[in-house]
Amino acid sequence: MIASMRVVALTGGISTGKSTFVSLLHEMVPEMVVFDCDRCVHELLTKPEVTRMIVNSLGVDLAGPEGQLDKSRMRERVFHDQNCKRALEEILHPLVREACQLSLQQAAHLPGNRFFLMDVPLLYESAFPLPRDLEIVVACGTVTQRERLLARSGFTPELADRIIGSQLPILEKVNRADVLIWNGGSLPALRRQTLIFSKWLKSKLTS
Repeated sequence: MIASMRVVALTGGISTGKSTFVSLLHEMVPEMVVFDCDRCVHELLTKPEVTRMIVNSLGVDLAGPEGQLDKSRMRERVFHDQNCKRALEEILHPLVREACQLSLQQAAHLPGNRFFLMDVPLLYESAFPLPRDLEIVVACGTVTQRERLLARSGFTPELADRIIGSQLPILEKVNRADVLIWNGGSLPALRRQTLIFSKWLKSKLTS
């Protein structure tokens, strides 16, 4: 989208393996710049001004004893109350998009940079507006997804189901994306797929 730099959007469901795929891809394509929306959100939630906006919008009981955000309580709130979820997204999504746009502009001026990847879990749910050349989805079966989420998070089964249910069905994302990376098996299988994809991606600059 910007001169010879390719812009790639990555999405998937929670616990489908996006982060592992990005790590493998970055290993194979080290010149790629990555913008991680989840990491951006984590950073935003440490900023006092953002915390104040969230507490004022969602409720003072989300503030800890020193004014910090109680993320566990916030998670419970937003995945049990759609109005709270929308209010939180109205605060965070514009800030994340602004940060992603800035990162994209900076990447375009880096010498030797050929790829910019934005990892956007809610790419379709949020109608993420930044232009891209390619959309990738990392997917696995819903049973595997749920098992992974429960194993890594410590969430209750009810909360895990609510979080998964708040996202588009993974098959709908598969149908909308340009490229599918299936992560229902082993790490070596994911690595092989990533290697094939990385070679194909590099070839697009010369095609």
